[in-house]
Amino acid sequence: MTGIDDLAPRIRGPREHAAYDGSTTEEELRAQRLDAIAKTAFNNLRAYSNCSRSTLWALQTHLHLDGADALKAATTLAGGIGGTGETCGAVLGALMGIGLGLAPLEATDLAAQQVARTVAGEFVRRFTDRFGSTRCYDVQEAIIGWRNDDPSKASEWRAAGGPIACASLCAEAARIAAALILDEGGPS
Repeated sequence: MTGIDDLAPRIRGPREHAAYDGSTTEEELRAQRLDAIAKTAFNNLRAYSNCSRSTLWALQTHLHLDGADALKAATTLAGGIGGTGETCGAVLGALMGIGLGLAPLEATDLAAQQVARTVAGEFVRRFTDRFGSTRCYDVQEAIIGWRNDDPSKASEWRAAGGPIACASLCAEAARIAAALILDEGGPS
């Protein structure tokens, strides 16, 4: 697992990857778009405090993905599936976005389903490579040094930078998912 010293630069907020020097190449426009998606996910969590919804909402907004009911359903996945510390809500929101962006509505389109599953697997690999796990409590321990599983310690969690760290996770999850959706030719 990656230590907090390795992750510290990543938990200060979403990093910009684009040049912002007036470049208009396709590569720069894509980088600016991914930055906007990451910043939206970050700001969503800071304002609304739900990691799965914040990540999914950023993807839906910037990639024009339908699914108001999906956004509602994502509500229960925050805090590692209903606050249990299991799979990270940012991961689940990103995976829902990948499904909305790439999976077919038709159950018989097995080839398109396989594409969406392959992209989802690549997302999980990239997220795990970056943060050491997809499990909420494991990621919290990696980036903050302890897990927030005790509601009475909310003030300590805030003081340790937990909300900013989790917002940054949402930003990175949204960025990774958006890049994969765009790479696969998903909605623009």
